[in-house]
Amino acid sequence: MSAAGIVRADVVVVGSGPSGLAAAVMCARAGRKVVVLEAQDTIGGGCRTLPMSDVAGDIPDDLADGLFVDPCSAVHPMAGASPFFRDFDLAAHGVELAVPAVQLGHALPGRDAIVVPSGPSPATLAEGLGSREEADRWWSVMGPLGRRAEDVVAAALSDQRSIPPVAATAALAGAFLRAHPRGGVADPLGPDGRTLLSGISSHAITPLTSPAATGVGLVLGALLHSPRGWGLPVGGSGAITAALADAVRDAGGEIHTGVTVDSLARLDARDVVFNTSSRILGRILLASSPSPAVARRARKLMEAPMGGAAAKVDLVLSGPVPWRDERLARAGTVHLGGDSQALAVAEREVAAGRHAERPMILVSQPWVTDPGRIAPDGRRPLWTYAHVPAYSGRDQTEQVLAALEEVAPGVRDVVLATHCTPADRMAEHNANNAGGDIAAGRVDLRGLVARPVPRVDPFATPVPGVWHASGSTPPGPGVHGMAGRHVADRILGR
Repeated sequence: MSAAGIVRADVVVVGSGPSGLAAAVMCARAGRKVVVLEAQDTIGGGCRTLPMSDVAGDIPDDLADGLFVDPCSAVHPMAGASPFFRDFDLAAHGVELAVPAVQLGHALPGRDAIVVPSGPSPATLAEGLGSREEADRWWSVMGPLGRRAEDVVAAALSDQRSIPPVAATAALAGAFLRAHPRGGVADPLGPDGRTLLSGISSHAITPLTSPAATGVGLVLGALLHSPRGWGLPVGGSGAITAALADAVRDAGGEIHTGVTVDSLARLDARDVVFNTSSRILGRILLASSPSPAVARRARKLMEAPMGGAAAKVDLVLSGPVPWRDERLARAGTVHLGGDSQALAVAEREVAAGRHAERPMILVSQPWVTDPGRIAPDGRRPLWTYAHVPAYSGRDQTEQVLAALEEVAPGVRDVVLATHCTPADRMAEHNANNAGGDIAAGRVDLRGLVARPVPRVDPFATPVPGVWHASGSTPPGPGVHGMAGRHVADRILGR
């Protein structure tokens, strides 16, 4: 950076989330001079690990001391399976994605949980889904996807403009026809299978009748049944970001934090990659160009539909969660919110801009695969999200505690402290998450194919050499780095 604040490079990347760093790594390794600019004091965007005291300042120091939390994502199925990360090789860069003994549990009041173990098979799923019949029905859909999970992921994470793997695409289409909700028609998955898929599909924070929700559920379900599984990075999500950042610097790139970009005027580069939401990019383009055509496109970006949102609730526990179903003590991820019908109601309410009486809640227990997340005195952080309407200011702590109490009686006795980041404050840690929209735009069929707005090249902007690579562009949200890879391919292929 010059004394006048001008950033000069071959490639400037604005934002340091996984896709921003992916583009930076690829361009730097190809010999381009690369500079990454991050507005926050720490890099990583939605893939960071911070001291609890930095995230939850209202928790007393003696309770937060020694604990680390992930402000956004915590479990990373895509990080182990995306084409970018397979080529990057996280393990070679010191990152361990540990798969827990129980990958996923769906806790239900008054009965045993539905569980998916590591390395699932029809036999091991029989216990998790209540019967061999239900396990066989579930396996008939998910087993074939799990066997070709890498190709399924490659199809799902394509740039939506090239031809994806044909066999995997056909397998996904066949699974979709069987798994998509069909109202009164007999359900091929059975009641427990439907509830399990509904919880997985709810990660899209969109109505479960949406084809996009089913697609998300099938892709994540394929990974659940693959050898890679749903891994949790040892040391937290920040371990992935640290590995990417080291690779950028090793290739000669620079990373600067605490730098806010509000105009293209400060950037002297042949290519600029925005790893930001469509709204942020739209504002910058609008402020940077007098062109009416650019202004029209910028306004469309700023008006791209928002999705549902999440409120984050971090808890400090004195010990493990007292789950009624003891198998959940070994689960990396737990879903709360009731059965498939209750989840459908909850996601529909959020999409309509209303708070669900019983929201969908995601829980992660990082210590299951990483005992280092437990303090010497037994304190540990419990990570939770509750789905809420965008820009909700409601504290969701009581909703999370009530849902936990239904399936873990006495849990309040082990809660030492709590901290809620409501949806309308999620942008404090990541500006891309304005309003709590952690998917960086609505996840629906149109929003996946023509994301964030319809255009021939989803990564190009009306300003030559200015690119868009984030969760707002194909292939959508997640820690997979693929938007950055697609943009880097375009830059390096010119």
